[in-house]
Amino acid sequence: MIKTAVIGVGNMGSKYASIIQDGMIQGMELSAVTRVRGTYREMLLPSIEAGMPVYETAAELFTAVENKELSIDAVVIATPHYAHEELAVRAFKNGLHVLCDKPSGVYSRQARIMETEAVKSGRVFGMVFNQRTLPLHIQLYELVNSGRYGALKRVNWVVTDWYRPEQYYTSSSWHATWDKDGGGILLNQCPHNLDLLQWICGMPVRVQCFCKEGHFHDIEVEDDVTVYFEWENGATGTFISSTGDAPGINRLEISLEEALIVCENGKLRIGELVQEMGGKEADYRKSSTDYFRKIKGTWTEITPEKEEMPYEKVLQGFADECMGVGKCIVQGTEGRKSLLLSNAAYLSSWEKRMVNIPNIGTDEELEFERLFEKWLEQKRSRQINLNGSMYHGSR
Repeated sequence: MIKTAVIGVGNMGSKYASIIQDGMIQGMELSAVTRVRGTYREMLLPSIEAGMPVYETAAELFTAVENKELSIDAVVIATPHYAHEELAVRAFKNGLHVLCDKPSGVYSRQARIMETEAVKSGRVFGMVFNQRTLPLHIQLYELVNSGRYGALKRVNWVVTDWYRPEQYYTSSSWHATWDKDGGGILLNQCPHNLDLLQWICGMPVRVQCFCKEGHFHDIEVEDDVTVYFEWENGATGTFISSTGDAPGINRLEISLEEALIVCENGKLRIGELVQEMGGKEADYRKSSTDYFRKIKGTWTEITPEKEEMPYEKVLQGFADECMGVGKCIVQGTEGRKSLLLSNAAYLSSWEKRMVNIPNIGTDEELEFERLFEKWLEQKRSRQINLNGSMYHGSR
């Protein structure tokens, strides 16, 4: 039995704790929690009344572990973003497995350090990217990566169904602040989208981004973002998101050499070219003398089953790997990738230029980390030069 502590019992932490408490994860037992109050405490009363320890802080929990007062095997981290690295590192140093809520942290160096400590400890490191459990996204991944329709040409994703009222941001002292939250929609709502983007389409190599801070709400971080991506093979893409558009949509278009795939409203629509063109589109494009022909494509529609228990699947995969009988849905090493995307997008917007996304494990990554963190610290201290005359680094 994997004795598990949930650190940070707020909206998501309470969900994870309740799932474990209710016996929905085979081989996992809820053994401790931190900072649980109000309705969240009521949800966990069965465990609390049965004697499960409740700690005011993560530091108190780890001290209990180190003093042999608490025996656990794993932690689930669901705290504000900045704390993820510190908590994960301390857990690994105590020989504990770690499942971390998204994102890994605020800046990519945090994710890199977490990966390093996980390897040193030999313990399991997983991420809560539950969107990868959805049959819709699994089938989309398989269609794009099968090679059946050729290479990637273009990606367009408009995801504006993250609408939030003003009081959402005032409901917590850490929401929508550079100092405590670390960012806005890119870091808070969109890590799932950015993770899916790189998982399905591969990592872009450069990005140009335009973030609008406090555009729809009285906040200091971005609530409206437009991103342009480029891939190594020349493919391009746009990603548009906001928390102030209503009614919002979530429409992903992926153009491949021999098909267009549209993902929207829980369905996949595939427009194939081969039947209409009698061969490859590139060959037709070079040889056709029909100057104004509109290519309609041959369309099919797929409605994958819905995944009713995505978080349960993530927790079960984590438990299975801890017990040596399976694998995490998403390994901890994936957390750095979505952070590199969001960090590069922020840096591009702040510096008003296109930014290369560094390859993991290179000197360029270390320089990227340094430059991003320099900007972020100035945002946190509110000393940013709004005229954009700050140090821009090498072009």
